[in-house]
Amino acid sequence: IWLESIIVREACNRATDADIAELNANIHAAIAAAKEDDLAKCAAKHIEFHSILARITGNPIIMTVMNSILEVLGHFVTKIGYYDNTFVIPSRRRFMKHLVEGDANAAIAEMETSLKRLQRTYLSLIDAPASEALASKSDANRSQRARKKSK
Repeated sequence: IWLESIIVREACNRATDADIAELNANIHAAIAAAKEDDLAKCAAKHIEFHSILARITGNPIIMTVMNSILEVLGHFVTKIGYYDNTFVIPSRRRFMKHLVEGDANAAIAEMETSLKRLQRTYLSLIDAPASEALASKSDANRSQRARKKSK
C-alpha cells in the first residue's frame, strides 16, 4: 500500500493521454473477463493495472520492485480462488477520474481504500487450519526461546 501510494503520486504527475487510454483499456478488459466468469484473466488484468501504473512512473527500480510484488500477489490470488471483488471496478473508475484531474491526494486515497479492502478480503480467505498451524508454530518457537533464555 505504501509503495502503491508513491507510484500513484508519480503517475498523477506523469501520465500521458496514451497511459490513461491504456489504463482504461485494462479496466474494460477486466470487466469483460468478469462477465465471462474468467477469474484468472480478471485477476491478471487487475494485477496488470498496478504494473501499468508502475511503468508510468518511468522509474526502473520502482517498476522492478512492484512487478516482483505483483508476481507474488498473483500466486497468492490464484491460491485463494474466487472472492468477491465487485468493488474494484467502481473504485478504479473513481481512481481514474482523480488521475485524469491530476488530483494525486484523491487518487491515493481511493487506491489505499481499495487496497485495504482487498487486504482484509484476502486475509479473511486464508485457510483457517493453515493460520492456526502458523500460530501454533509461532507459539512453539516462543516457548523454545523462553526455555533457552531460562537456561
